[in-house]
Amino acid sequence: YDSVLDRYCELFTLGGIAFYLIGCGDMTGAVITFFALVGSIMVSYVRARAEGLDIECKIGFMQRPERVVVTSAAALAAGVTGLCTEPQSAFDPNIILVVAMGIIAVFANLTAFARISHCRRELCKKK
Repeated sequence: YDSVLDRYCELFTLGGIAFYLIGCGDMTGAVITFFALVGSIMVSYVRARAEGLDIECKIGFMQRPERVVVTSAAALAAGVTGLCTEPQSAFDPNIILVVAMGIIAVFANLTAFARISHCRRELCKKK
């Protein structure tokens, strides 16, 4: 039950960031956030499928705690610097969110692929 609620919270958070970026007119940032969301789902899904096959699969760099820390830190930093409320500013605080989402997108998807590769190796050993 706890892990299901964790997924919901994470997905609503990333979905909210994507929605916010769309509202600010940053479609590139929203697409990057979408890839972060996909990577996040896949990291959890691959682990669940592996455990269903009796494979230990806790490998990878961008697991849930790391994703939560990156997302939280970026949201706080963007909020402190003003978000999209100050158009006269030379610095766009949304870049903080987009960079963080890019980090999550890259490393979460790499983690998912590493887990898939790990599971494949483990299944080959069992044959």
